[in-house]
Amino acid sequence: MKLTEFTAGKLPQLIMYDLDGTLVDSVPDLAISIDAMLDDMNLPKAGEDKVRLWVGNGIPSLVKRALVDDMAGDQPGIVNRDVFIKAYDSFKHHYAIEVGQHSHLYPGVKNFLEAMANKGVKQAVVTNKSEIFTEKLLKLMGIDHFFEISLGGDSLDEKKPHPMPLLHAIEQAEASLDTALMIGDSSNDIKAARAAGVKVIALPYGYNHGEPIEASNPDLIVPTMDKLL
Repeated sequence: MKLTEFTAGKLPQLIMYDLDGTLVDSVPDLAISIDAMLDDMNLPKAGEDKVRLWVGNGIPSLVKRALVDDMAGDQPGIVNRDVFIKAYDSFKHHYAIEVGQHSHLYPGVKNFLEAMANKGVKQAVVTNKSEIFTEKLLKLMGIDHFFEISLGGDSLDEKKPHPMPLLHAIEQAEASLDTALMIGDSSNDIKAARAAGVKVIALPYGYNHGEPIEASNPDLIVPTMDKLL
């Protein structure tokens, strides 16, 4: 389906995108950094397959899940605070080196971003990734210039699936709920869009904790973003 068919003939004023798993396959960098952190902590390495399941709720959650080798590791009281702080510092050290070094844009992403920019559509990144790493990854992938707004998981008081980041981006872009659109790959993106009251398109190739994105009932699923052109 073409984007204009989905939006009743008129392009959105604002398109908001998730980053990891939507625009960029960044798990290779994350997995290398997590394994280096675990090695520093004298723990067994996790490997890319596990990290792919654990990402999506921000770096603190990813670190906690890796420390206990369990998706529930980020729940209150599971990980000792001092252990977490040491591991988090280690991860940030390694990820600052690895970020963007093994990542790549998904097929169709750059074409779609360019097409929307050429049509005057405002574009924003709304991710749970830490702001400092978000900015660095966007620059390394050569797509930072497409976005007027970039919000990380630590940019505001709340992160997805809370609607605050989406509502903030919409306000900053001087758009409205009925002229804004979210594009993402996980249940967090869909929950945030639903809570904010905006339409949401999902991609099936990203990181959704091993669950099919269909189960989250987005408004539309497309195999790659350029299929909307």
